[in-house]
Amino acid sequence: MNNNRKIPTVLDPEEIEALKKAPNTRYPSGIRDKAITGLALNTGLRVDEIINLKPSNVDLKNKAVTLDHAKKDSFGSVVFSSPEVVDLIKKWKAIRPKSKWLFCTITKEKKIAGKGITRPGGKLSRQYLTNMVKRYGRIAGIDKKVSFHTLRHTYATWLLISTNNIETVRQQLRHKSINTTTIYTKTAWQFQGHKAINGFQL
Repeated sequence: MNNNRKIPTVLDPEEIEALKKAPNTRYPSGIRDKAITGLALNTGLRVDEIINLKPSNVDLKNKAVTLDHAKKDSFGSVVFSSPEVVDLIKKWKAIRPKSKWLFCTITKEKKIAGKGITRPGGKLSRQYLTNMVKRYGRIAGIDKKVSFHTLRHTYATWLLISTNNIETVRQQLRHKSINTTTIYTKTAWQFQGHKAINGFQL
C-alpha cells in the first residue's frame, strides 16, 4: 500500500442515517434519490456503475447486482443484504418512467433552446449524482466534504468493521489488488481504535 495515499472521508453511523433521511419522498425525485443513496451505501457501487444500471442488472429476490458497465477489470456481481434497499427500489420501479435505465430522469417533456427536446426516462448524469450527494449532505447537516465516492468509502469501511475480512471487502469492491483495499484498515481505525485500546491511558 502507498503510505502517502490520502485517507478517505467516511461517514459515521449518525451521518449515514441523516443522509438516508435527507431525500424528500413526497416527490418522485426523492424516492429515486433515496433508492440510489441506499443502494450505493449497501454495495459501494461507483457513480458510473449506478447511472448505467438497467432493471435487469438488479436481482431483488437474490439481492444481487450484475455489472455489465464497470471500471476496467471490475466487472462481475455485487451482493447486498438490506431489505430496505429492496423496498426502496421496488417503490421507485412502481413510479419510474419507461426507460432502459433503472434510475432515470423524470423531467416532463419540454423543448429547450439549443438542446432539443428533453423527455422523461433519460440517463442521469454523473454531475447530477455528484451534486445530489453534496446537496443531501448539506440537508443532513454533515460538516465533512461529501462526494458520491464517499458512499463507497463508507460502505467499505463499515463492511470491514463488520466482517473483519479484507478479502470480502476486496471482492465486493472488485479491486484487482488487495493493496488497493488495505486503505480501509486505516479508515476503520477511527471507529475501532478506542475499543481496541480498551481504555488504556497513562
